[in-house]
Amino acid sequence: MCGLYGVLSYGNKVKDMAEITEALAVESAVRGTDATGIAYNKNGKLIVFKKSKSAYEMTFSVPKNTVAVMGHTRHATQGTLNFNGNNHPFKGMCGDEEFALAHNGIICNDKKLRRELRLPSTIIDTDSYIAVQLIESQKKLDFKSLKYMAEEVEGSFSFSVLDSNDNLYIVKGDSPISILHFKKRQVYVYASTISILWKALVDTELFRDLKCGDYEDIEIQDGEILKISSKGKIQKTKFDFDEYGSCGYDWRKGFEYSNANEYVDDIKSVAQYYGYDSDEIDCLLNNGFTPEEVEEMLYADDFLEV
Repeated sequence: MCGLYGVLSYGNKVKDMAEITEALAVESAVRGTDATGIAYNKNGKLIVFKKSKSAYEMTFSVPKNTVAVMGHTRHATQGTLNFNGNNHPFKGMCGDEEFALAHNGIICNDKKLRRELRLPSTIIDTDSYIAVQLIESQKKLDFKSLKYMAEEVEGSFSFSVLDSNDNLYIVKGDSPISILHFKKRQVYVYASTISILWKALVDTELFRDLKCGDYEDIEIQDGEILKISSKGKIQKTKFDFDEYGSCGYDWRKGFEYSNANEYVDDIKSVAQYYGYDSDEIDCLLNNGFTPEEVEEMLYADDFLEV
């Protein structure tokens, strides 16, 4: 479980992008405290700023007149957080165009894809990075390359992608994402959940509009790709999407756990995608079930019978 968040201001009516960015990051820390990162464009150059720290410990500096910021809070599974290259967002390159990508979820066929498609080896261990390589292999960042990537990966996911022209893409699998549009303010804001959005915006200049209901929800369904241009225009397309459970992957294999707590944390993370919260996992563990038994019950959908 990780957090995606960001803001795109297409009318230069937002006074403090840094304030909104920090508020979103801090509230998104509930979904991951192992690392935090953001990406934005400055003077024609894509900047990625990330550290192996929680958002609570970070200070965010976003230049004035920044159009778009996308960010990520990480709950580490695959790839040590102590190597900053494993943290999100990741940089990619298609031709002369740079982009940044962040992912929420678990990709279970990254090593297989890298081997079968003969993609370059990399010192980045995070499963999410395969998405960058798949896009790069198509030589262009657009709906077509994002569709290709989304249909090649297996697992649970949503992605956010920011290009060097301040266009923002959201690729929606089964991981949650919520987007609000403040039309009068000419700004879009998104986060993994609507709860995170509301909590974050209470402390920003957008709160008055939020309280008055002066905004619209932007709908995005599983299997859709949404593009918000730097001018605020929305476009959508679809891709073929298989539910996470259908890939039949044993998600423990391929991950190394240094202690039992990491294993339990990942059980809780995956359980979220099956509709169960961490309290239900803790209840089972406190009543004598082992983590292995909880995992088996999760896949067998036996929770309601306990």
